[in-house]
Order: sequence, then C-alpha cells, then structure tokens
Amino acid sequence: MVRLERDDPCANILTWNDYQGLVIPILPFALGEIASVHEQDLQRWTSILLAAYGAGAIIGAPVTSSWADRAGSRRTVFYSGLMALAASMVAFSIGRSMIILIAGRFIQGASAASVNSVGLAIAADAFTNHGTGLLMGVIELSMAMGTVSGPVVGGLVYHYYGYGSVFLSAYILIALDLAFRLLMLERNREDCLDPLDRNHQARIENPRYVDYSQNGNIDKTSSVATSYATYGAVLNDSSSVTDVTTPSASSSVTSAPDAVQEPLSDTSPEPQHSPMIELLLMPRMQVCLLGDFIYNIIINGLESNLPLQIKIVFGYNSKEVALVLLMLAIPSLGGPVAGYLGEKFGPRRLVVFGFAGMALLLVSLRIMAQPNFDQVALLCALLLMIGGCLTVIITPIFMDVTYLVDERAAKLEHCGLRPKKPYAQAYALMSIACACGFLCGPLLGGLVEYVGWSSWTFGAGLLSALTCVPCLLFLGGKPELGHRDR
Repeated sequence: MVRLERDDPCANILTWNDYQGLVIPILPFALGEIASVHEQDLQRWTSILLAAYGAGAIIGAPVTSSWADRAGSRRTVFYSGLMALAASMVAFSIGRSMIILIAGRFIQGASAASVNSVGLAIAADAFTNHGTGLLMGVIELSMAMGTVSGPVVGGLVYHYYGYGSVFLSAYILIALDLAFRLLMLERNREDCLDPLDRNHQARIENPRYVDYSQNGNIDKTSSVATSYATYGAVLNDSSSVTDVTTPSASSSVTSAPDAVQEPLSDTSPEPQHSPMIELLLMPRMQVCLLGDFIYNIIINGLESNLPLQIKIVFGYNSKEVALVLLMLAIPSLGGPVAGYLGEKFGPRRLVVFGFAGMALLLVSLRIMAQPNFDQVALLCALLLMIGGCLTVIITPIFMDVTYLVDERAAKLEHCGLRPKKPYAQAYALMSIACACGFLCGPLLGGLVEYVGWSSWTFGAGLLSALTCVPCLLFLGGKPELGHRDR
C-alpha cells in the first residue's frame, strides 16, 4: 500500500504542473495585449513558447539527474529548481516582449526537469514495498491536480481580472511549496543498505577495495572479481543471467592482502558506460522513451492547437476555452486506477490499448467544424476519452521504467554486485523524451496552418496507431512478485 509522507514530492510536482498549465489557455488572448502580436501570428508564437519549454527541459534533465545522483542530498537540486521557477514566473509576470517570454518559458522547462526526474527518484528510493503501480498513480494524480487546476485558474482569472492577476495563484503555491521543502526529510539512500551492501558499493567505485575489517568474510569480498568479469554479459542479456566463475581471480584475491595490490583490469574491467548510457542502449528503455515522446507530441500538439481552434470555430472566450480543455485533464485523476491495472495486467497491454484507442479518437476530432451545441458536447466527450487514453499510457510507461531499473539491479546482484539503482538518471531520460515532445509537439502542431485541422488530426491518429507496434513487441508484461523487494 502506498503511504504518503512528508518527504513525498507530490506537492512539488503539483506546483510545477499547475504553473505549466496556467498560461496555456491564455496565450492566444494575452500575446496581443502584452507583446503586440498580430492575430495572424498567434499560432506561430504560441507554438514557439510551448517549444521553448521543451528546449529548457532537454538541457536541464541530464544535468540535474547527474547532480542528484552524485550529491549527498537531493534537496539542493530541489532548491535550485525552486529558484528557477521563481525566475520564470517573474519573467512571465513583467515581461512585455517575446524574447523575455521565451526566456521565461525556457527556464521553466529546465526547472520542471529537475522536479519531475529528481522527485520521482526520491519517491522510488523511499518506497520499498509492493505497489509500484499505485506509487506512479499517486504521482500521476499530483500531476493531474496541477494540470487540471492550472488551465482553469488561468482562464478564469484572466477573464475576470486580467493578465497581471493570473500569476497570484502561482506565487501562493510557490510559498506553500517552499514550506513543504523546508519540512521535507529526505531519506538517506545509504540507510537503505546494510553494511555488506555498502561494501559492495565501495567495490563498484574502486575494484581494488577489500573490506579487511571483516576477517571472516574476505572470501565473500573476493567475489567482486568474478562479478566484474560477468558485468558486460549481464547488461546485454535480456532474459536470464548465466553463471560464470573465475576461480583464478577469486583465489588471487583471497590469498593475501598484498595480492590485491595488482591491477584487476585484465580480468575484471570497470563498467565502460554510466547507468544512463546503459539504460539508453536497452531496447525496452528505448520503447519507453518513444512512448513518452509520442505521448507528449500529441498532448502538446493538442494544447497548442485546441485553444485557437475552439476560439475560431465556437467564438469562445478564455473562460470557456479553459472549461473545454478541462475535459482533457480530468481523466488523469484516475492515475492510481491506471497504476493498479498496470500491476494486474502488465504495462504492455494498457499502453497498446491506450495508443490504439487514442488513434481512433484523434481522427474523430475532425468533426469540429460547426458552432452548435451538439458539436461542443461531442468535442467534450472526445476530449474526455482522449484524456483517459493518455492516463492509461503514461502511468504504465513510468511503471515499466521502474521495473526495468529494478530488474537491471537484480541481475547485477545475482553476480555479486550491489549497485545503486539509477532511478534519477532513468527518469531523467524520460524527462528528456518528454521535453523532446514538448519541443516537437507545438512545432508539429503549427503545421495546422498549412495542412488544415482535419489533416492534422488524421496524422496525429496515424502516429498514435504506429506507436502500438514497438510497444507490443518490447514493453514488459506483468512483473514477477517481489520485484521491488530490497
């Protein structure tokens, strides 16, 4: 069972997603007011602003994840993200030129990368029981709360009080977020390890290390030579681990303390790549990244196109646009349900079902052409179902990334290694894929000016349908019982 504690990052993730969604419904209306953008240029500049967010996240994700994995505490990364968020809010609040607004959006993307990847890593480090699906579902719920509240609050406040008042709610959330951070008690990652695990970690960082304080366990320590001999084979094996023994290496270590002074590079080479590179080379991880990328292309393409299309077709104001977009975000509140189903049936089935269903629904969006109540109701129903498909996709994908990191660590432990589980770097890769979607989605969404709304929705549906194939072939099924035990 998932239990939320003070060190959970959900409040931080909620803040970032609220601010991310705060400006989306008001951009088509506010750009002309604050930056003197002409009506015919609104779509282009809206797409550029949304893409700037992705560019910032692409640069910020690898930097913050490496920093978080090497730092003694991840709170430093969180505080840096808070400062970056405050800077981006100031830029959007007082900026009156497109250069300042683009810079603010870029900084916001970099800060989001630190919170999402490091926050997920903190949650995964602290969670030691079964229920990964519910864990990811609860985090998805916090994302949904920000996603739902952001566009609605932004659209309503802008409609009644103007642009300057839109960011008051964001400043209030930042103050609350700071209070949560000051109370946050991050779990010491070394506390999760027993003394033998710490010795193994020391051996990973230095192959010559021997724990002489345990006189009776030197034979156990010597297994590191054997472990490194099989290191490369384990990472390339996708199904099982083959037992490999190297008696000569083992005996040379156990014979005497002087024996370990010789370099072990000939028989026990150090890992050639960082965990991030190793994960990136795995086909299963690549498909998870692809799924996250396509997910964000579609959702950001919709967010960059729908406000303007709804304004043009139905003549809606910012308040009414925000309420229609709410239909897209509401189903994400069912993240815990999607997580439970992912544990029950495995991520593969849910992700394939989500992409296949979304393909049909995206093609159906072409019906938005006449300003009447029936089409508004149908549009809301389609957006509600598309939001459900998006939730069924993203929660199981993050579950599968967690399973993959756990299975990689289990294979290395089978050979005697006890490495840290590189959750932060795995989620950073997902943040990079998400950022690429943020970057490409609005730019591809801008093609609607040239190909039309009907052709754009057909292309988005086709892209979703094609994504089903690699997901069906490579994503993991139902995990084995006990995969999260440590």
